[in-house]
Amino acid sequence: MIRRRVARSRGRHRDGLAAVPVPHYTWDHEARAEAAMLEITWPGWAVLYGTGSRLFHAIATWPTPEPLLLCDRTVEGLKAQMREAETTALLHRWALTSTSVGIGHC
Repeated sequence: MIRRRVARSRGRHRDGLAAVPVPHYTWDHEARAEAAMLEITWPGWAVLYGTGSRLFHAIATWPTPEPLLLCDRTVEGLKAQMREAETTALLHRWALTSTSVGIGHC
């Protein structure tokens, strides 16, 4: 026979009493709103805010050779990284297209 210990009442829920509703709380709503606004203003990027990591994350949604994920503690820092990544991708794409055009005209 398995014996069960009598559960001691802990927390907000006790035998015979109604459960107390726990209020819903949105963590870091200002930072999450900034991330949402950044996603709207920067097409081609999915922007999130991690409430656990306290970091802003940007994921490129345009074709890249490998997944592109950027992280920063501030929106300004993330914008700078996104700008640099877009510039690098454009220069890389331009280098590939100019090389392929030049090969046929030798």
